Amino acid sequence: MEQIKKIAKFINNHSYLKTILIVLVIALMSFQLRAQPADMGFTDNQQLKEMFADENGRMYLIALDPYYYLRLAENYNNNGHLGETLKEINGEKVPYDTIQYAPPGHPAPKDVPTITMVTLAVYDIWHSFDSTVSIMNAAYWVPALLSMLLGAPVFFMIRRITQSNIGGIVGATIISTSPALLYKTSAGFADTPIFEVLPILFIIWFIMEAIHNQNNLKKSLIFASLATIAMTLATKMWAGWWYGYYISAGFLLIYSIYSIIIKKYDIKSIVKAENIKSILSIAGIFIIGSALLISLLYGVDTLMGGIMSPIGQQAALTTTEHASGWPNVYTTVAELNKVDMNTIIGSSAGSKYLFVAGIIGVLASFVSMRYRGKKEDNIIKFDVKYALILAIWLAITFYAATKGNRFIGLMVPPLSIGIGVFAGQLDNIIKIRNDDLTKWILYPIIGLLGLISIIGIKSEILNILLPTTYVPIAAYGFLALVAILAIYKMVDIIASNKDMQIKKLISILLAIILVVPSLASAVPLATVPTYNDGWKEGLDWIATETPDNSVTTCWWDNGHIYTWATRKMVTFDGGSQNSPRAYWVGKAYSTSDEKLATGILRMIATSGDSAFDGSSILMKKTNGSVKETTTILNKILPLNKSSAYAVLTNQYGLTDEETKEVLNLTHPENPNPDYLITYNRMTDIASVWSMFGNWDYGLPADTPNDKREMGFFAKTNGEGYMVNDTLVVKVVSQNDGNYMAMDAILIQNNTMDSYNLVYDLKTQKLVSQKPSQYHKIIIYDGTKIQEKQFNENGTYSLLIRLNPVGNNKYSANAWISSKNLENSVYSKLHFFDGAGLENMALIKASIDPTNQGVQPGFKIYKVDYGTEYLK
Repeated sequence: MEQIKKIAKFINNHSYLKTILIVLVIALMSFQLRAQPADMGFTDNQQLKEMFADENGRMYLIALDPYYYLRLAENYNNNGHLGETLKEINGEKVPYDTIQYAPPGHPAPKDVPTITMVTLAVYDIWHSFDSTVSIMNAAYWVPALLSMLLGAPVFFMIRRITQSNIGGIVGATIISTSPALLYKTSAGFADTPIFEVLPILFIIWFIMEAIHNQNNLKKSLIFASLATIAMTLATKMWAGWWYGYYISAGFLLIYSIYSIIIKKYDIKSIVKAENIKSILSIAGIFIIGSALLISLLYGVDTLMGGIMSPIGQQAALTTTEHASGWPNVYTTVAELNKVDMNTIIGSSAGSKYLFVAGIIGVLASFVSMRYRGKKEDNIIKFDVKYALILAIWLAITFYAATKGNRFIGLMVPPLSIGIGVFAGQLDNIIKIRNDDLTKWILYPIIGLLGLISIIGIKSEILNILLPTTYVPIAAYGFLALVAILAIYKMVDIIASNKDMQIKKLISILLAIILVVPSLASAVPLATVPTYNDGWKEGLDWIATETPDNSVTTCWWDNGHIYTWATRKMVTFDGGSQNSPRAYWVGKAYSTSDEKLATGILRMIATSGDSAFDGSSILMKKTNGSVKETTTILNKILPLNKSSAYAVLTNQYGLTDEETKEVLNLTHPENPNPDYLITYNRMTDIASVWSMFGNWDYGLPADTPNDKREMGFFAKTNGEGYMVNDTLVVKVVSQNDGNYMAMDAILIQNNTMDSYNLVYDLKTQKLVSQKPSQYHKIIIYDGTKIQEKQFNENGTYSLLIRLNPVGNNKYSANAWISSKNLENSVYSKLHFFDGAGLENMALIKASIDPTNQGVQPGFKIYKVDYGTEYLK
């Protein structure tokens, strides 16, 4: 026992060792949780795993936007700048991105993004001892590595407020496991979400430390300067950096005013009169210093742009049309959709109980309790600064969270600190109080809930302690450090008196109650990449087998992948989706007029936006009317040049010179070749691209999306077989377990009949037989299309693709289609391999393992403009 007490005394006398161990455990825990996707736990199929990994078995990046930053990193590594090339603009050669939103492309960013620099630093280190490592491999681990820094500022702020390691550990664990941050900062998600929260954590921590050390001029100035430097660096980490500046500056201004009032009226407070000068100095250094540094390093425009950003932010996310008249794509981006309170609570804290605990903790941070061992040394006092900063921080980020799903992560830091403060204050209460209420009510409740929590996750304990062994040094290093801390805690408890032993055990159970549900929900974590070997096969073909001036047209969501993989021009992507091209590409896919679709693709691939931008002939002629400009273009694009000339001059009064200028853009003599891509997920999001393609500019600008015309496809399946000389196709449309509805289609001698049948599954009897009520049924058998209209007033149509399986039998992919998409270009391309189209031919098809549908499901079509359009 004496030895144990000596060990405990040594550790207590060297408390910094314990602090270092705790911070390391928190960092490695965060990394381990985020390293899980590398195991590819989304499947047990080895062949499927190989499709989502490179030749060395390392998983591809997750999601879409990371491929933009990957391309920038590769460009900077290979070219020394972020562009694809250098282009002379105004007599100066500047880095130029020739492939994004191309043609014409645009100047590449001048400043190297922080994520690019971190990626290349990881690459240089890793590649120095492993030549198989690619820049993608390095980028894969950047978010997980940076996430190791999330917990430290949270831990230290909570410990400063409560003097409780328990509270600090709880808060750091909550921020590491929050659903809103875990996925978007996991390995593979090499995007900027980590920079949305990491800089402000350090900024606020440094500011609070500066205020805490206000009587030590040197320390106070150092921390204020660190906060200012962190704010300046944050400017280049994320475009929304300004929210951190507003929160920090707002707090400092309010706290300064509070301090002045306290001094003036001589009110007792932690802020004494002689500290006002220090507080005002801290506020000045940060507010003015940050503004000056940002202006000097990045320009006054960067500062003013950030300060003015909130003014236009709301309109940009909610208005269905731009002021220019074009539709606003942001209203359909999932992560920008408004969310309800339950989603905010579940995504930020994981449960409503933790959310409430976080709110209580924010309020409880107004009370500062200090446990010093002896009763007479314990301190309880009021301290407004932490409650004020947390309240401001949480209120602003909660408001942001109500405006879009992607902003929920912003409120996780203050909420996590609040939860940690809640735990820390309870820890102090447990240690300070010895009354019967605490012993006979609080202790049993915490003890019981703690045991229930442990029992509830007993099957997950191993996964929590060892979520992955993909990085062995991190996995077993984490276990070793946890073991050391556990041994220390056991020694500490054993060396304490009986009363304190109980208190420390209860505090541990309290921490378990708060963190175990979050830890359990964080394991396992598996995410399927979008990019895969099937797509790679098709995109490699574009990269190597198409002309240098070829353009890839697609819906915007995968555009970043296409630019990175092909290094060829791409119509638009996730960085340029909110543009007129959403209308034109949506129109090309959704129209049933192939000549119009071909004309659109020819125009966009060759002249970009020049035919309809603000300075174009048509926009000037129509006084800036998008409605009239699109009407004119939709009329002339399907026509040949001479017919289009007649329309422009006779119907719209353009001069010869004006007409020729327009036709040079819409009917170019040397158009860039265009390759059109379809893939299985496009079927699921048909309501989005068809809404933009069918956009009615005559409706009021604020018409909500659900009141606009859009189409859809609903997947189903079936079978086909030959009976004598009749092809019988059965497609199930509904099956609720009791009744099954199906359509039976009979084709004999090019004659088609169809019936809607309903079977009672229990009695196996036919209970209903009616003629088909579909508007049309269209069937593709691999060689030809057969279709028939059954109900002129029908709202839906049935599209069927037959796939031979042998012995005169077929499997059937089927889609219930909205009437407006039954004969769309997309339907003919993706479902029927371009059958029935004259100007678009399937040239390459590969496997699409990302979504159920037709296979091969990643398809590339060559658009043949022909020469008739020039006549």
